[in-house]
Amino acid sequence: MHPFVETISIAGGIAAAIVGAVVLLTLFYRGLSWITGGEKPDTIAVRGVLKKDTLATVHVAGRKPFERVRFIGFTNSQSMKTHLPWELNGMVIFEDEASTRFLVRAKDIKMIIVPPNGEHGDQFPATESDA
Repeated sequence: MHPFVETISIAGGIAAAIVGAVVLLTLFYRGLSWITGGEKPDTIAVRGVLKKDTLATVHVAGRKPFERVRFIGFTNSQSMKTHLPWELNGMVIFEDEASTRFLVRAKDIKMIIVPPNGEHGDQFPATESDA
């Protein structure tokens, strides 16, 4: 019985140390998130290529293309501590003329076509906030 008690006490001590470390790290990251307000995914625009109001046609794998949409940005969560699920990391955000927004996986985009300026009315109409 003596070797059994020694084995159980050693394994129990190791398990207690692991559980304690997990609890301590969980509390640390929860507190850090509460203090900083949590990390939100970035929305980044491609300024040199797709201007703010430029309309484009986006070809996506396995479906018909999105026509006359503008590029808003993409979700870029560098950390696992974000408000979005991990599956939504790297999604491109598009908006059509009716202000409907689409999130598309970046790896599913095959091609983005931007017509030359002034052709096919490729600009959104001016709104009151743009004036």
